[in-house]
Amino acid sequence: MLQVKAAPGLVLLTVGIATFLSSLNSSIVNTVLPVIKSSLHLSLTESAWVVLMYLLVLSVLLLPVGRLSDLWGRRRIFLIGFILFAAACVLSGMSGNLWELLTGRAVLAIGGAMLLSVGPALITTTFAPEKRGFALGMQALMTYLGLTVGPLAGGALTELWGWQSVFYSSIPLAVVGFVLALVVVSPQSHSQGKANLDSASTLLYVVAMVSVVFLFNSQIIESYQTLAIVLAGFAFVVTTWLFVRKQKRIQVPLIDVSLFQVRNFGFGTAGAIFNYLCLFLALFLLPMYMADILHLSPAKVGLWLTIMPLFMMISAPITGALSDKMGSRLFSTAGMLAGTLGLGCFAILQNDARAIGFWMTSGLVLTGLGTGLFAAPNNAAIMRAAPFNKQGMASGTLATARYVGMMAGITVGSALFTTIERHISAANSTAAFSNAFTWVMWVGAAFGLVGMLCASLMKR
Repeated sequence: MLQVKAAPGLVLLTVGIATFLSSLNSSIVNTVLPVIKSSLHLSLTESAWVVLMYLLVLSVLLLPVGRLSDLWGRRRIFLIGFILFAAACVLSGMSGNLWELLTGRAVLAIGGAMLLSVGPALITTTFAPEKRGFALGMQALMTYLGLTVGPLAGGALTELWGWQSVFYSSIPLAVVGFVLALVVVSPQSHSQGKANLDSASTLLYVVAMVSVVFLFNSQIIESYQTLAIVLAGFAFVVTTWLFVRKQKRIQVPLIDVSLFQVRNFGFGTAGAIFNYLCLFLALFLLPMYMADILHLSPAKVGLWLTIMPLFMMISAPITGALSDKMGSRLFSTAGMLAGTLGLGCFAILQNDARAIGFWMTSGLVLTGLGTGLFAAPNNAAIMRAAPFNKQGMASGTLATARYVGMMAGITVGSALFTTIERHISAANSTAAFSNAFTWVMWVGAAFGLVGMLCASLMKR
């Protein structure tokens, strides 16, 4: 078989394609979600599951798949990831109802977990220590590039060929990534030691994650909602307690809970959850607001949403470099403050109709700038706080925290919005939507203040 030996640039390109595909998929679906909601006749809660399914499956599989790659070989996992990703794009594009689309999104997340969990390890084992920072920085840049391109591409493709085309558009890139991985990734790219995957811990972790998401999105089962809440809540409490207890007792835990006793790791991880909660709360509801209240086309929605990741892409590398000299706490705290002010701008939209453009632009700029200021310094502080022999576990925990925050943002946004809209007194559905949107943004800003407190409590 053709094999290019010692080609770190091509390995970086392959990992970059995998990273780009995952972030592109997240941003592109958020942009066209109002169109999918209308086309498949979904409620707001049901449409939330289109995004949640991907994040949920991705979150529960990142750590276990990372461990499995040490057992089965990273190259094999990486190749299967590209295959599943391409197949899932076909399934998602061919969906005719919610359940078919959710199935496609779940398979897409399995492929995404395989790509994302293996990518950093491939970079680390391919590049010399003095070049790893550059390589990992380029991978982060591909994440922001995917988030930037997604809204523009999603809006344009949807107007030209329908929402199904946003899934089909990823297939050629997945094929290119597969071919590159087949050629340039070494078959020997796996751990030299014996990896352990505790099946009981994995099962408890999966059940706990699924239970908490279902707990706050039980509206999807209208007839048995009370029973669903009770069962999901009970399952979450029991499995979380058993999981934490087991992690303290086993030699190779899935998540080392003792790391959270380190001040910067604990507060930094909590801050990351709140940061992504605020970001995705806005990303989930803003396209709905733009489409339903402002009556913007998918292309215009995509154009507006490009502002946010563009400022992330500009600010993240600069603050990451500055934080090496000035410390992380200042930038992390300032980032959470900017994100909180951004949500406040979105909350003011309804009350100042003459200046909607100003408040919308300000909110998108501040939210994007806030995440850019926060992410790189906070990540660096977390990784510096973890012992050298637990860097891999710390990295996996940090990635999981990001996706937990994303799920929390969509869960809180959809559940709270649906509850407020249902009980609010308004002259018509448009007014009810606007009022509920305003309240949810203020609640998001409150979460932002909590995140800012977490960032300020970190050591310099």
